[in-house]
Amino acid sequence: MRLLVIKPSSLGDIIHAMVVISELRAQLPNCVIDWVVGDRFFDIVDQSKIASRVIIYERHGNLASIFRLISEIRRETYDYVFDMQGLARSGLMTFFSKSTNKIGRKDARELAWLAYTETVDYPGPAHAIDILSAFLPVVGCSRKVSGLVDELESIYSQIFDEFLKNEIGPNRLVCVFPESQCSGKEWLFFSEMIEKLLQQTKRIAIVLLGNKPCAGDKIRSPLFFDLRGKTTLADAAFLIKRAQLTIANDSGPLHISAALGRNTLGLFTATDPLRFGPYPPTRHTNRTLSLKNSPGEVDIVAKIAAEMLAKT
Repeated sequence: MRLLVIKPSSLGDIIHAMVVISELRAQLPNCVIDWVVGDRFFDIVDQSKIASRVIIYERHGNLASIFRLISEIRRETYDYVFDMQGLARSGLMTFFSKSTNKIGRKDARELAWLAYTETVDYPGPAHAIDILSAFLPVVGCSRKVSGLVDELESIYSQIFDEFLKNEIGPNRLVCVFPESQCSGKEWLFFSEMIEKLLQQTKRIAIVLLGNKPCAGDKIRSPLFFDLRGKTTLADAAFLIKRAQLTIANDSGPLHISAALGRNTLGLFTATDPLRFGPYPPTRHTNRTLSLKNSPGEVDIVAKIAAEMLAKT
């Protein structure tokens, strides 16, 4: 069987889809999978080897890039096409794909549903992964998923392998991601929490990751490393894989950590952790805190982080 997965963005949504497709690969090991992904997220899908062929969607491309994309999609005839995005652009990709089985979400928007031969549904509010797992029975698979993506274990970074050996050494690694795709989801007291955690916990090194400018932070410690803007997405995934704890807002890196089965502490200020938190919420390595962006929350977050580290 040959399957085309269309899930161009965003990072968290891509990781959710990878959880589901990883389960499909486990149940159907002979299935050949192609994946359409946005250029920003190409390296993590490509390096994970979850797909045999990764087709790049250029988010800010021109008309020529759209024709190239359609041409790449039409190179193969697929037994099934899964539009796991459910928007106009993914619907257009689905429409031009060569398949008699074009499956999409019942909650698709922007007329994407016009491209489908079948839709899948999940009744009532649910976690994003549970919603996407509705695609699995279409190809005869069980909907039960572990929440893990074994393929992410294959991601490697020589540069940051050396960094871990030379800079982190025997200390336990904590990865911190203070940003989110939407600023309204961001907790505002990461610097204060990092300082407190470094003071209260022995033999840990904290790495700050993301893309926002590094100016303005006053943390001074030989075991604090500000790597924002200095890593690729695959580099960040490699560091998360080696970390004893990842602390993040509702963001893609949070879901990478959960999909790797690592200790994950999610900080939620605007979204529902039961729907968008680390999956599954019942796994002992996954913790969430619903916060109100108050300075008094610094002690709470540091305390929970220290407790999770103490168990590693």
